[in-house]
Formats: sequence, C-alpha cells, structure tokens
Amino acid sequence: MTAGTQAQGRTQAECLSEPQKRRVRIIGYSATFLSTFSLGITEIFASWYAGILGATPFEMGWAMGSFGIVYMFSPAIGGKLSDRIGRRKSLMIATGAYICLLLLYPQPFIAPLHLILIRALEGLFFGLFNPTVEAMVAELCPGSQAAVLGNFSTSWSAGMIMSPFVLAYMATNFGNVSSIYIALGIEIITLGLIGFAVKDYQLAKTADVATTESKSSSYPEPKPSIVGEHKSLKTSTRFVASYLSLALFGFVSTVILSLFPTYVQGLPGYGAQTFGNLLVVWNVTRTFAFLACSKFPHKWMGSAIMSGTIFITASMFPIFLLTDLQSLMVAMVLCGIGAGFSYLGALYIIVSASDEEKGAHAGLVESLAGVGFFAGPIAGGWVAGFGLNLPYLLTLIYGAITVILVAVTLRASKTR
Repeated sequence: MTAGTQAQGRTQAECLSEPQKRRVRIIGYSATFLSTFSLGITEIFASWYAGILGATPFEMGWAMGSFGIVYMFSPAIGGKLSDRIGRRKSLMIATGAYICLLLLYPQPFIAPLHLILIRALEGLFFGLFNPTVEAMVAELCPGSQAAVLGNFSTSWSAGMIMSPFVLAYMATNFGNVSSIYIALGIEIITLGLIGFAVKDYQLAKTADVATTESKSSSYPEPKPSIVGEHKSLKTSTRFVASYLSLALFGFVSTVILSLFPTYVQGLPGYGAQTFGNLLVVWNVTRTFAFLACSKFPHKWMGSAIMSGTIFITASMFPIFLLTDLQSLMVAMVLCGIGAGFSYLGALYIIVSASDEEKGAHAGLVESLAGVGFFAGPIAGGWVAGFGLNLPYLLTLIYGAITVILVAVTLRASKTR
C-alpha cells in the first residue's frame, strides 16, 4: 500500500463516528454468527455423511481434517490480504465463494473424496473471513479489545450452538442433505447483510490515547527492545504459550466435531439426537466461557490459557473411560470451558500485541488453530480404526503434554 493510499485511508477513518463504528462491529458479529452456524452444519455433516457413503474412520477424519490442512496457511495469507484490499471486499469474496461451495454438497454424484475436497476449499474461504472480522472489530475499538474479541468469539460459538441440533433434526425428518439448504439460505442473507451495511474504510496509523493505553498493556514482556521488534514479539514466551493453546483447541474441537458423533451413535441406545444434544451442551458452555473470559483483565489471560488446557485434558477422561450420558455431559461441559478459555486468551494476547496489521495477527491466531484442525481428525481418525474411544485417549495424552509445555513457558515469561 502506498503512502498516498495510507493517507487517504486515514482521512476516511477519521470520518467514522463512534455510532458508525459500533454499527460495523455489530454487523461483524452478526455475519460471524450466521456464517459459523452454516460452518457448524457443514463441518459435522461432511464427516458424518462420508460415513453414510461408506467411508472408513480415516477417510471421515480427512473429511474434517482437509479443512485444517488448508486453514494452517490460509488465515495468515487471508489476514494480510484483508489488510491490503479492505474488510468489506474480503468479507464479500469469502461469503460469495462459500455460497458457491455449498451448492456442491447436495449433488447426487458426491462421494467421500468430494467431501474432503469441498472441506479443503472451506478452509480457504474461512481463512479470509475469520481474520477479517477479528481485525475489523479490534481496530474499531482499540481501547476495549478483550471485550470486542470476546464478542467475536461468543458470536461464532453461539452460531454453532444449534447447528448439531438442526443437522440431526433435518436429517431425521427431511433427508440426509436437507440441512445444507438451511446453510445456503443463511449465507445468502449474510452476503446481503455485508453488502448493504459494511462500507470500505481504513484506520489511521497514528494511535489515539485509548489505543496507546491498550498497546502499553497488551504485551506483558517488560523489555522495550522486545516490544519494539516484530519478530521477537512473535517468538516471545507468551506468544509461544498461545500457539500451544491454540493448537490444542483446534485438535480437540475437530476430534469432537468429526469423530464424536459416530462414536456416540455406536453406543447402545444412543442416536443422532443424542450426539446433537451433547454438542449443543458443548457449544453453550464454550459460549459462556467466552463471555466470562472477555471480562478478564489482560494480566489474567495467561492464567486463562493455562486453565483452558487443563480443562480440555480433564474432559477426555470420562469420554475415554465411561459411556453413560451423565459422564458424557460432564465431559462436554469441561471441554467447552477449556475451549473457551484457551482460544480467547490466546486470541487477545496475539491480536492486541500490535496496533497495526490486525489482519495479519488475527491470521496468525487462526493458522495456529488450523494446525490442530488438521492434526486432530487425521490422527484421531487413524487411531479410531483400532478403537472408537482411542481418539480421546490420544487427545488426553496430547493435552497433558500441552499443559506441561504451557506451564513451563508461562513460568519462563514471569522470570524475565
């Protein structure tokens, strides 16, 4: 971006009133809620429908994991692209492409391989969508970034609350692919909402008082030389702890979403409605965890990451060892709390660390989660071939290792 373009962008940004900024943020939350409702349907649908079409557990894992292998890279690229071309264009492109992709799911020629490829393309489009919204809400309210990022996280988590229920209900009453038409209609509404209500803008590089205050407290390392160096920032101890937390978050999320429905349906007396209800509990708990974590002061975010990894790890015990409904409910509550704390704590630490290139920083967050989005269903799908409860033992072991590494890393940051 040239200096002239930046200067012009600063003029445009200064014309935005506070009510206008608030309206754009609300549109961002609404678009996130709607799009993740659709994503919540398709990410469960793909692996579940692949199983109906005769896929092996490993192929079902790939139907979820192909999203993650692309999402490891696409948010980092999408965040930078969003910084360059603007938030509105980025959201329009991502949502429009997603609509075209949804049209492929109900086609009669679809096979498990097609589902894997479609999910990979979803990873590409959401790699542009998510960092754009994260950057947009953070830069429009620099003095309260924890709150607005918490609102973003709450929006996408709340959007997924009813997705499993809708999928199970529609599949039971109207056919296996009927839920895709619900997602398609929602995305058309989302595209219209973005096109009508979001306008192009650029923010000034120079920070106001609120931004300066946010910046001074957003990164806890005490050495000014480290704060001022972009590369050192990304390799700081709290960033490393955030990376570990995000990878575990992505890993457990995709194991739950891709493999848990099949596991539950295989238990005596349980069906599609059972796993739908359990996933609703997980999503509701995660949503409330986001709301709670958004109220934490910055100095607590390291503790949020630590607590989140512990809760996730503990939640795997009842899933691996027990099969009664009450134990599975407890596991979903523990996992939901852990997912909420580990994700939002890491998101705030990374995105609030700089007043510039918010899209790039948000893309970094999502890419690290993408590592887990890929590894979880692939590794989990492989071990599920030896036993349907083994993915949760695998997650338990991985979570325990992560807890140790996060604890060591955060302790190192305090001794600096």
